[in-house]
Amino acid sequence: MSMSYAASAASILPIEIVEPSLFGIDKSQWEIINGLANWLSAFGSIAAACVALYLANKSGKPSAAVRVGHRIVIAGDGSGPPYPEYVVFNIVNTGDRPIRVSQIGWRIGLFRKRYAVQLYDQHQSSRLPIELTHGQEASWFVPLQAREEPWTEYFAKGMLMPDHKTSLLTIRAQVFTSVGHIFEVRPEKNLLDHLEKACQKLATEMKTSP
Repeated sequence: MSMSYAASAASILPIEIVEPSLFGIDKSQWEIINGLANWLSAFGSIAAACVALYLANKSGKPSAAVRVGHRIVIAGDGSGPPYPEYVVFNIVNTGDRPIRVSQIGWRIGLFRKRYAVQLYDQHQSSRLPIELTHGQEASWFVPLQAREEPWTEYFAKGMLMPDHKTSLLTIRAQVFTSVGHIFEVRPEKNLLDHLEKACQKLATEMKTSP
């Protein structure tokens, strides 16, 4: 009887349950990896939606490159100096949407802003309003010597003085569209230099005048 019990006890062995694995990774580790993959997939979907929304908004907004500066025009008829000088507004439509330009002008000031609509030489300039598709451009020429007083001094006296340093820091040329969008750009250094000279001349005259 005792020998039979011993044989039966010897036949009962502990059973070790081994979890299946793949590439050395067990089931619990694969569950963690799958959870991270789901999070990454959701994040990728959100990121893709954000990029698509950004591109849609960007494509829907008008886009243009604007330059405003001092230019010297040399005629092709062989006439010599002095050559006519101009302030030239130039805009190129760089977006996919057409833009309709309605007027050009200026904004000056930091807190107490001043605005002005700029007139131009209609014979040499593009018409206004004008519609521009992608890649098309338009220019407007403002002559510097079309009046007894040079345009730079006239503009400085009316828009930049007396605090001309702040005015020259905050001056922006503006191009208006028919839908209310305004393109703003700081004038080129060559034009700012001419305006600064005009302001300095006016400041000297104000100091010496009785």
